Amino acid sequence: MRRVLWLGVLVLSGAVRAESLDSCYSGANDTLVDRTHGWLSRTLCWPSRWVDGFFDDPVRGSNEPAASRVRVTAEQVWRDDNDDANDVDVDARVWLPSAERRFSLLFRNQDDERGRDAPVARELPSGERDDGFRGALRWVIDHSDAMDLDLDASVHSDLTASTRLRYRRLYPLFNETAWLRYTQRFYWRDPEGWGSRSLVEVDRPLTSTTSLRFSSEVSYTEELNEEGLGMGLFQGVNLFKRFDHRSALDLGLAVGGYSKPGVVENYRIYARYRRNVWRPWLFIEVEPFVLWPREYDYEGINGVVVRLETLFGRLKS
Repeated sequence: MRRVLWLGVLVLSGAVRAESLDSCYSGANDTLVDRTHGWLSRTLCWPSRWVDGFFDDPVRGSNEPAASRVRVTAEQVWRDDNDDANDVDVDARVWLPSAERRFSLLFRNQDDERGRDAPVARELPSGERDDGFRGALRWVIDHSDAMDLDLDASVHSDLTASTRLRYRRLYPLFNETAWLRYTQRFYWRDPEGWGSRSLVEVDRPLTSTTSLRFSSEVSYTEELNEEGLGMGLFQGVNLFKRFDHRSALDLGLAVGGYSKPGVVENYRIYARYRRNVWRPWLFIEVEPFVLWPREYDYEGINGVVVRLETLFGRLKS
C-alpha cells in the first residue's frame, strides 16, 4: 500500500512541475523544509485540479480552485492508571469544483460517529481504537451561510459500507449576542444498523477574545438499544480564550452517560492548549485532564494528551 501511495506521489509530482499551481498553496518557500512541504501540498492539490479540468463544464466561465487538504494528527495519551494510548489520525478531503463544490472525496482512518467528530469520544480519550479506514463520496445537497445539508456514501477497509445524512443550522439569539448551532445526523453502517446523533451547541461571546459554549448531545444506535442502555447522553461546557493568532486555550467540563438505567459513565475536566509552532502548517496541543469513570467507582484518574498536527494542501491565509 505504501509503495502504491509513493508511486502516485512521484507520478503526480511530474505533472505538478509542468503546471502553474500557485493557487493550491500559499506560504513561504525560503528553506528546504518549506519547499518540501509546499511540494507535497501542491501534489495533493493537483489531482482535484486535473479532475476539474478533465470533466469541465464548457458553460462555466471559470471554476474555483480545489481546496484539497490533509490533516495528520499524532496523539499520545498518558494516564496514571496505565491505560495509555497512542494513535495517528489521517483526515483527507479533495473537492471537485466543476460540480460547483457540491462533491468531495474523503479519506479517514477514523469513524465520524466515534472519532474526532463525536463529542463523547473526543472528550474521553482512553484505551485502544481500531476503526480501520473509510473512503467516502460527499454530496453537498444544500449550503448557505446559516445552513448545510450533505450526504456521505462510504466504503470501509473491512469491506463494509455505510451512509450518513447530516443537517446543520445556525440560529442567532438575543440580537446576535449568542448563537445556537443544531446538528442532526442519521447514519447506517453494515452490520451495526441505524443510528442518530442530535447535537445542540450554544455559543456566547464574552469578550473579543473569550467565548463560552454549552453542548448537549443525544445519540441512538441499535447496539445501545440491544444492550438495554437506551440513548447515549453528553453534556459539555467550554471556555475558549484566544491569546493571539497563534495560540488559544480551551477549558472544559464533560459528562457522558446513558439514559438507561440513567447513569453517568464519565466526568471529565481538562485544559487544552493549542499553538501554531514553527510553520503555519504545524500545531501542537497539550491537554492535561482528570477523569472520573464509573467503572472505577468514580475515583479520579489523572492524565495528559499531547498531539502534533500537520496540515497539507491549501492553507488559510
